Amino acid sequence: MLAHKHMRISTTAASKPLQGTPTRNVWHLMVSRPAEVGTKPRNVKIAISRKEVMESRRYRRTVADPEWWSEYLTEDRFLKNIGSLFNSRIIRHLYGPLTSVALTATIVCVYETLRSEGVLPPEFPSICMPNQTPLNLTGFAVSLLLVFRTNQSYDRWWEARKVWGTILNRVRDITTQAAVFIPEDEPRLREGIRNWAIAFTRTLEAHLQGKLVERDLKSNLENTLSPYELDMVMNSQHKVVKCCSVLAELALQAPINSIGHGDEQPAQGGQVLQRAAELALQAPINSIERQMLQHNVQVFYDTLGMCERIMRTPLPLTYTRHSSRFLFVYINALPFAMYSAFGWGCIPITIMISALLLGIDEIGVQIEEPFGVLPLDAICTRAEIDMRSIIKEQPDLAEYVRGLRSGSAATARTVPAEVAEVR
Repeated sequence: MLAHKHMRISTTAASKPLQGTPTRNVWHLMVSRPAEVGTKPRNVKIAISRKEVMESRRYRRTVADPEWWSEYLTEDRFLKNIGSLFNSRIIRHLYGPLTSVALTATIVCVYETLRSEGVLPPEFPSICMPNQTPLNLTGFAVSLLLVFRTNQSYDRWWEARKVWGTILNRVRDITTQAAVFIPEDEPRLREGIRNWAIAFTRTLEAHLQGKLVERDLKSNLENTLSPYELDMVMNSQHKVVKCCSVLAELALQAPINSIGHGDEQPAQGGQVLQRAAELALQAPINSIERQMLQHNVQVFYDTLGMCERIMRTPLPLTYTRHSSRFLFVYINALPFAMYSAFGWGCIPITIMISALLLGIDEIGVQIEEPFGVLPLDAICTRAEIDMRSIIKEQPDLAEYVRGLRSGSAATARTVPAEVAEVR
């Protein structure tokens, strides 16, 4: 079962079914969309193989809303979390090492029992530790290794989320700039910048999540780009860079609305200013507005580089391998130190302690590569909805502001009588 709720933001493309969803019996998911608010996924069977474990990462992409937080912060969350312990994917991923620990503890218990009852010859020595000093001396090192791993993994996860927060802000920004700076008689250029900004977010999502995307790239873009533009993207060597290059060229060639809107009446000296604006549009030097558009494109390149740095640079493998070996040896040594005090009870105690320690390590492993667990589809869908809304509503907003400036009856605000008297 899934422990979290997810967000679903509907668009025309979002209503399509998931592409490439596994259909094997060991992992059958009957979920409309994993990013869904207010609903709980149903009939989920947890995967066992490592390949399916990686694919199941898409169902950990939590997007919180007020309802989610109200349930998350309930007083009975401890009982709920304990009740779902055996459905936890983290615990299920640890069946292998936990089985090894249980086997080691069983062997220790059987050996010591046979030895104490005289079944084994007296020459057989005890294999229990005389005291717990070895574990006490190495326990702090295990703690340091686990803390370092989880802290570094969380830093990587949070940095990735901040990068995508910047992307969300910037695609809204460049779309707003296109709606304001580009004249109203150039709607195709406005929509072009919007569409290629949408394509940037979708191609970056596919670039980072690979086969774990919730819908394939072509399905995401077929309602945004024309067939020719879609071929440009799909046949390019680096799809994200192609989108940035097109946005940069659009920002360079788009006419800029440097002075008001074309239907305004020029004030005193307006003809001179209007002519200056026309010359500015033809000048090779970039205007401030054009530089603002190009700056956003530069930010897109920067965020692409940040994401690729996180994705292509894991924690040093020597550290990861040594931490795994150290932790595995430590938990398998627990039965040798605990049998003298707990007897056969050391088996469940050892398994419980091992599950807690290995669970911390597994959490660090899972979030070390953050893009597989971040809800990128929800972020991209939110960005697409906002960008389409900005372009669609901008003419009405421009007309509204012109009405405010001219004092038309449709937009003028009524001043209360008491305020008018004070004035």
